[in-house]
Amino acid sequence: MSAVRETRADAFKASLEAGDVVIEFGSLTPQAGDSGSAAVAVSERIVLPVETARRLHLSLAEALVPHAGALRAADAQALAPEQAAAAMRQAEAAARPTPDSAGERATLLLRLVRELGVPFQHERSFRMTEGALHANRFLLSVDRAGIDGDAGARVLDICRRLHMPEAARAAAMARFDMASCVHFGFEGDAGRIVVKLYLERAVPPEEARRARERGEPALLHLAYKWEPDSGAHVTTEYLWHPALSAAEIAARLENHVYRGSADGSREIAQAGLAVAAGHAPPEALQYLEVQEPGNGRRSFDLNLYNARLLVRDVQRELYRIRERYGVRPGQFQALYDQINGKVLGHLAGGVHRDRRDFFNLYYGVDSFPRFHGAFRRAR
Repeated sequence: MSAVRETRADAFKASLEAGDVVIEFGSLTPQAGDSGSAAVAVSERIVLPVETARRLHLSLAEALVPHAGALRAADAQALAPEQAAAAMRQAEAAARPTPDSAGERATLLLRLVRELGVPFQHERSFRMTEGALHANRFLLSVDRAGIDGDAGARVLDICRRLHMPEAARAAAMARFDMASCVHFGFEGDAGRIVVKLYLERAVPPEEARRARERGEPALLHLAYKWEPDSGAHVTTEYLWHPALSAAEIAARLENHVYRGSADGSREIAQAGLAVAAGHAPPEALQYLEVQEPGNGRRSFDLNLYNARLLVRDVQRELYRIRERYGVRPGQFQALYDQINGKVLGHLAGGVHRDRRDFFNLYYGVDSFPRFHGAFRRAR
């Protein structure tokens, strides 16, 4: 491995080019004969996807928090003495702006998972429902075997720091031994934050075979989801129906998920299935149904990784979803233009616990710092 070269810079410029954030770094060079100006010798040009730039922005903000007072004092030094004193008093007395709670908690979750000291996968997603597009959603996936020490205690401590209710933590700890992989989920906007812990089983082949023969599902994921601010929480079961044909999946969408309602959404889901089935044997597409004891959630999750599709391959279906839910065209297009070349991971949908029709799309899985290629999560 080659040594990392350290380059110092005291100037930068950021711009947006073709949907990416471009940052140029360099050094100030005084102009001869003109003491009031300087040129910049550019030494590095870094191109970042918008999502990576967003994470960089959050990380920089977190890193600068301990230095806020010193930076404020440095700014005040450029003012006249009486103005500097007034500025410092005003800064100390003024109420803090409302914090970006979703951004802060997302950053905290990313940092805590990094501190496990193991490789992890990062997968983005967005949800569309009536009149709304929610794009601040992601999953972080960790192989349990790679976590040193007491994996259960370390994972549940992350959940504790994100205000997981005690009852949910106790329930998750009681079932933690089932997990071969662990997934941390996050979704947040201005009004609501939800944090999630998924415990994924490694279903033995014999159990999968028996489930197929009997026409019964096998539990694949057990998920604990909570709102840090309200303490509301729910347990979600993800049930795998092994090796179904395309016709069998379509029938389950009609009879078990949509049940004669939301025909437009059912048709879109079946169209997405048809696209995937044209690129991989349907039996290789992992089909899950999702339920929550005590509420009316009925939904599905179709793992599309084996179809090796990109987001743009389901453009027609995504546009139909946008039109069905009345999502603003410009809002959707801005997101689509950023992600259409990303790997397509999962299509999920159905009736949520609030009884609202929805679709989720998972895409663009990345590995940090690297992840074993055989690990392909089935969310």
